[in-house]
Amino acid sequence: MPPSSIQLFDAHAHFFTNDIERYPVDVTGARETPEALMERLNRDPSTAARVLSLWDECGVTGGAAVQYNTVYKTDNSYTLDVADAHPDRVAAVLILRANEAGAPALLDTLAGSRNVSGLRLFGYPDADGNYPWLDSPAALATWDVAAAHGLAMVVMYAPGKPSHAALRRIIALARRYPQTVIALDHCGWPGVEQGDAGTIGAEHLELVDVPNIHFKFTQINFNRFAETGIDAAAFVKRLVDTYGAARVMWGSDYGNTQNSYAEMVEQAIAATALLDDADRAAVLHDNGARLFGGKRG
Repeated sequence: MPPSSIQLFDAHAHFFTNDIERYPVDVTGARETPEALMERLNRDPSTAARVLSLWDECGVTGGAAVQYNTVYKTDNSYTLDVADAHPDRVAAVLILRANEAGAPALLDTLAGSRNVSGLRLFGYPDADGNYPWLDSPAALATWDVAAAHGLAMVVMYAPGKPSHAALRRIIALARRYPQTVIALDHCGWPGVEQGDAGTIGAEHLELVDVPNIHFKFTQINFNRFAETGIDAAAFVKRLVDTYGAARVMWGSDYGNTQNSYAEMVEQAIAATALLDDADRAAVLHDNGARLFGGKRG
């Protein structure tokens, strides 16, 4: 239980259910084997009832239901149903393939009729090391719809290391859509191999003067830091000093990363210990709530 003076907003929670008859799953391509993933899904589902109970226990006022690609791919049914059933606590961040022909119309329908606050784009580089799924002409039609609805764009590029190729495309998109907030999942992959000083390297420093690009740190970052000896609190302080507190937020990655929720909250609070009270409140609660809470109710 965090101190009563500290509130949190979870900008990155994954929801899934073991009711696979109502909500079919697609576990192809997961890091876990299909058998291990199905066992976890049945044993430890990240249902709305469970997550909201954990939020109540841990001082979390609300959060973003980030579509869980590992289990559902682009079938956003469960994420949408959770967000619609709990509009006072949750808003949906969908996953669509932005460059698919039907994506703009589908996004337009869902954003106009359901409790949606954002769209998440995820993908790998092509054979030439580029990321055309971010900004191809077809993808830009989806970006146009997201901008028209005032949605946040959440970007996770793979593999998990800093990439000039990905980040420079994201910079160009941020400048093309200056009113759209772009949130980088897992902070756009800090360069953990270079130690503390390398966590914000040359690739990320190019983002300093692009104010609508924001940074979401998660338990994935904390676990990598623990493996590589990086001080999480020093990293968060460096993030805030580099980009400003208004561009930084916390998300748990609960439902994917296997730490307990209480541990995730404890580590998030510890990682903000070097911030003053105002910046800490912004990073742990206010920024996420502003970005992903706007469609609620």
